[in-house]
Amino acid sequence: MNLIHHPKRYILDIAVGVMFASMLLFGSVYIYRLNNDARDLVLDSALAMQGQQYSNDLGCVACHTVDGSPAVGPSWLHMWGRTENIGRGHTIVVDEDYIRESIKEPGTKVVANFPNVMSRYYLEEPQITALIEYIKALRDPGVNAAQ
Repeated sequence: MNLIHHPKRYILDIAVGVMFASMLLFGSVYIYRLNNDARDLVLDSALAMQGQQYSNDLGCVACHTVDGSPAVGPSWLHMWGRTENIGRGHTIVVDEDYIRESIKEPGTKVVANFPNVMSRYYLEEPQITALIEYIKALRDPGVNAAQ
């Protein structure tokens, strides 16, 4: 009997497809709601606001929160200037060079206890600069927020 064309196989294929579609839909809604604060934060720097828009458009907020809550990647809240452990006794300071390198070559220096799952992004320099300004603004968003 050929199992590929068996009637029960079609039911299984449909069930698996529905399950994956549901996971994608509900997972996307969950991430959108989880990072809603990333879209609502108003900053006093136009460049930082542009970086915020890029982080939403490019999907950065799917892995990096801006409220300090745990996620796939490190939260950007208070990250700027912080010393991070990258394993094997090595540390880095989160600065422009580190952010730029993490966007262009994400697997080079991964913060300890986070998976190495970030894809390489091919961004223009103005986009990278705007993202850096956004992350800088999140070092103390209360000070940088427009009232």
